[in-house]
Amino acid sequence: MNLYRELAKEQPYFVLSDMQASMGMDAEAKRYMSENIRSEWFLGMILFNTRLLHRAIAKGVVFAAALTRSPDDPPRTKIQFVATREKALELLEQWRAQADGGRG
Repeated sequence: MNLYRELAKEQPYFVLSDMQASMGMDAEAKRYMSENIRSEWFLGMILFNTRLLHRAIAKGVVFAAALTRSPDDPPRTKIQFVATREKALELLEQWRAQADGGRG
């Protein structure tokens, strides 16, 4: 969590996450992340190898963050679910191009 926070001090960033790998994370660690992660740290999140439960939790975290933000601060975190790492990398390239304004 500290790494996410420190990186975000420089600028928001994109996150790719293999949710199958998160299956080994214990419940206390998952709870801590859901309570302490901040959507303003991220430009977008791409999650792959997800189950329905992962999708519901991720959407819930983003929704909770949106409820706590200032009305003057528009939501900026995109979240997308894809099947594979390869699809996640393709989508990341598209998002980076959009963020760069197509400058490549």
